[in-house]
Amino acid sequence: MTALHGYFDGRVCVPQSTEALRPHQKVIITVLDEFAPPRRDLKKYVGKVSREDSDAVAKAVEEGRKVDANAW
Repeated sequence: MTALHGYFDGRVCVPQSTEALRPHQKVIITVLDEFAPPRRDLKKYVGKVSREDSDAVAKAVEEGRKVDANAW
């Protein structure tokens, strides 16, 4: 038996790693009273800002700071 960490994205359970899972393998899901921060899809901005600015935006989002679209 192996324990995996993950989160529920509002529709499905998303494991943080999948190397221990095989197709059609049964699982037991335990719901914790802890919450992961929301994941934000930054892919829509790929190619529009430099790598350095992209890293700065990702860091700001991780820290919970407001990101102004006109700052970059």
